[in-house]
Amino acid sequence: MSQFKFFKKDLMRMLGKEKWRVIIIFFSRTFLGILWYRIDRSLFLILKKKYRYIRIILSPFFYLLQAYTNIDIHYETSIGPGLLILHTAVGIVVSGRAKIGENLTLTGGNIIGMSAKKGFLIIGNNCSLGANACIIGPLQLGNNISIGALACVIKSYDADNLTLVGVPALPINNSKNI
Repeated sequence: MSQFKFFKKDLMRMLGKEKWRVIIIFFSRTFLGILWYRIDRSLFLILKKKYRYIRIILSPFFYLLQAYTNIDIHYETSIGPGLLILHTAVGIVVSGRAKIGENLTLTGGNIIGMSAKKGFLIIGNNCSLGANACIIGPLQLGNNISIGALACVIKSYDADNLTLVGVPALPINNSKNI
């Protein structure tokens, strides 16, 4: 049942300071995409390997929902509470081999995926991806990482409080930024 507690924090991040926005948020693609990911993940955690077979029956519904929301987060992906997705029109894809901490912000057009190598893609807490940024693992990122627009992260950065930009993404000196 922790996924529903996580969704509550997701919803609070979607609302921001204006709690009355719940009426607007309720009809958004972001709301539906995150809600469905949390339900999908909950069913997987409860039913374990059996869920793969049950999901086959539900797959037409999943495909319609993914087409509407442009959010494709695999049910095996572990994402902590506070997920916020902005601008879903350009799509979001997250691999099933990703383990992500709290307060992830995805701007739009983001891909968090895996190359053919074995392993996991681990992202710390309070990380954000700019527009069309992608992360290709296996790799590990620390906490408080900001990834710039159009950046492509292909290697691990275990340090915290970094800003990564470029292709391939490299850290920039945050003390000189305004």
